[in-house]
Amino acid sequence: MPTLLILIAVLISYGSLYPFSFAAHEGSMTELLQLASDPALPAHRGDLVGNVLLFLPYGLVLALHRGGSTLRTATLAVLGVSLAVALQVVQIWLPSRVPALGDAIVNTFGLLLGYGLGLALAPLLRNAGPRRLLLAPMLLALLWICYRWFPLVPTVDLQNVRDALKPLMAIERFSPLRSLHTAVAWLAFFRLGAVAAGRPLPALALAGSAALVTAGQAFIVGGSISLNNIAAVALAIAALPLLRRPQASGLIVAALFVTVLIEGLRPFALASPPNSFSWLPFSGFLEGSMSTNTLVLVEKCYLYGALICLMVHNGTPLGAATLACATWLGVIEGLQVLVAGRTAEITDPLLAILLGVVIARLQPRREGGQHATRGHMSQAS
Repeated sequence: MPTLLILIAVLISYGSLYPFSFAAHEGSMTELLQLASDPALPAHRGDLVGNVLLFLPYGLVLALHRGGSTLRTATLAVLGVSLAVALQVVQIWLPSRVPALGDAIVNTFGLLLGYGLGLALAPLLRNAGPRRLLLAPMLLALLWICYRWFPLVPTVDLQNVRDALKPLMAIERFSPLRSLHTAVAWLAFFRLGAVAAGRPLPALALAGSAALVTAGQAFIVGGSISLNNIAAVALAIAALPLLRRPQASGLIVAALFVTVLIEGLRPFALASPPNSFSWLPFSGFLEGSMSTNTLVLVEKCYLYGALICLMVHNGTPLGAATLACATWLGVIEGLQVLVAGRTAEITDPLLAILLGVVIARLQPRREGGQHATRGHMSQAS
């Protein structure tokens, strides 16, 4: 658990201190005093949600893997809060950043929210029997719902509902490729649910969950329902009979490989001159709109994590599945050097490796310390 928390802390620090262009300047002490005296919370909704999500994994892992004394858990929690404050202090010497004590307060809320979520999920692991509810596929399925309902701010405002339904009239924005991409993601969601439950789930329940999540987008602040969404859900529901076949996981894995490739190479136009390749991890995610970048990151975590999980369920060792996913993404990023409008970088292969590490840490173990990944996950066949 400390290893995973250290990894999360490193990633948080990386994202908070990027692009590392530190510069000493006059008035640093004045800014430090202002930082301590101004606890105002972020005003922009995207910044607010992003700061919550930044520390949520830390609290989640802390709760799921808590052990030993209460003092040890409390110490690790205090270290997490201290990290949030320290990062704001260090940002005083980053000209591209705007330090704010309110960000650290929101970070702390995210940590506590993650901890509460972890406490709610922990009994599912402790009370598991032969058909143990696996945490990794369950969290990935929840991640897909979070992606559909981002930024997770509900509303019953009728004007919001009307605005959310307006894209249904924008026929010119319909994209068959994007609909197919989302349909495959829904099929992966259905399969992950079966893997997590350790048994096939009723087709009616799966179809109802997809319809409910899609309809719920109209009641999320800034949410929208497009023709692409409707077409994707319809395609996924029509393909539900395929999930009853023994090779269902293999088919979805193949579909994920293909759709990730297609999405990575759109708009299929050659770049002239070729794009440069960025070796600085997460450079694309840490520039521009935080809310937009967070949404893209959540979708990629879901797709790559689902690909790895379903490969494992299909009999591939976790290490090999992670390597295959990372290699495939590396090939796509390499090809993006030749695709107009794309940013070729090392981020996606590294993201797949990080997801593989996290999935390995979340998998149950047999007595004697051996991973039970394959044995447990195969029970959903």
